[in-house]
Amino acid sequence: MLFALSTSTSFAAELVKACDVGTPVAIVRDSKIADTHIYYLQQGGKRRPVFGDPDQSRGSDVVAQCVGKNIRALVVSGEFTANALQGFVIARPPGSSTPERLDFAEKNRPQWLYLSKHEIIAVVPTLGYGETSAKYAAYRHAIGQSNADRVDAIDQPPSAGGFEVIDLKAQNRQLNAGK
Repeated sequence: MLFALSTSTSFAAELVKACDVGTPVAIVRDSKIADTHIYYLQQGGKRRPVFGDPDQSRGSDVVAQCVGKNIRALVVSGEFTANALQGFVIARPPGSSTPERLDFAEKNRPQWLYLSKHEIIAVVPTLGYGETSAKYAAYRHAIGQSNADRVDAIDQPPSAGGFEVIDLKAQNRQLNAGK
């Protein structure tokens, strides 16, 4: 699938990852300075910085993955302006009229992604460091309720019942092995 990479603001951009999550989305980057770029989300013919403005969207060590069998999701994480790895998940579960977004920020990348038609959960190992001594932080997004996102400190991954569970670290190893 080919994604148009031009908008009313004309600049050269490099495609990082394209993913059809029920609607085409892509991550592109430009404005290289040292080992950083400004990252943009391309969706519906529009491009916008991934974290609201270009300064907040300047990042390095960015990993973008297109995952999921029943529900497709784009998972992006990297070193942006926070003192943590920041990222987001975009998916469009059945019955959702637009893609849904879940943001996260931790010292590690998510290890598991749970997808269902009702909820998106990104599970990040904390190693007991940070705001909690729990083993994991579970970032949760209820479909259709963008203002109800929450983070739970948990010691065991959530139950897989009703979810497609994706091991993001295994997916990332497969990506790196293919290089």
